[in-house]
Amino acid sequence: MYSGQELHVEEHGGGAPPPYPQDQRRPPSAFRVLVRAFIAACTVVVFVALLVWLIYRPRTIQVAVDEATLSRFALNTRASPRPVLSFNLTAGLTIRNPSRRTAVYYDVLWAEGFYRAERFGRAALPRRSDAVRAVLVGSSDAGAWDAGAFGGDNQTGVFPVDLWVAGAVRYKYGGLMTTSATMLSARCPLALKLMAASSRVECTVISF
Repeated sequence: MYSGQELHVEEHGGGAPPPYPQDQRRPPSAFRVLVRAFIAACTVVVFVALLVWLIYRPRTIQVAVDEATLSRFALNTRASPRPVLSFNLTAGLTIRNPSRRTAVYYDVLWAEGFYRAERFGRAALPRRSDAVRAVLVGSSDAGAWDAGAFGGDNQTGVFPVDLWVAGAVRYKYGGLMTTSATMLSARCPLALKLMAASSRVECTVISF
């Protein structure tokens, strides 16, 4: 028969506690290290590219007609085989690049005049972002124009003319320039009276 002291020793034992299991994880392989480094490098490159784009991204060019004068706008309905429109339109334009970090270069820049959806004249413009002058003068076949509609406009003394400014634009970042051009197209709706200067009109950039 065992005593109480002997039972106590058997229950709690006198041996050392079992050892903790050792960490059996292996160090990452060279392939995993390369994959992680590649992912980290790609993340940094994407972040830097996004930051540069946000800083240097081009902004929409602003176009406005400061003043336009229609010196002549006459339709000769007796011309053969079609009526002929004689015109003389002078417009002072402001073409502005609002971006301070990105410069623009114009491969070509021009202005076109439209009356009732028919083009009647075109003129080349100086290739710069500044105050420029468009002069459209000459004569053009009336095409599909309605002589009655022209007579109505002539009676009221107000001619609805759309002046379009268009061109091919490239961007300059310091000494670098883009190789591909972006097309600029802006519509300037004018209500012109003969021999009277119009007020300033902000143009709507359709594509850029």
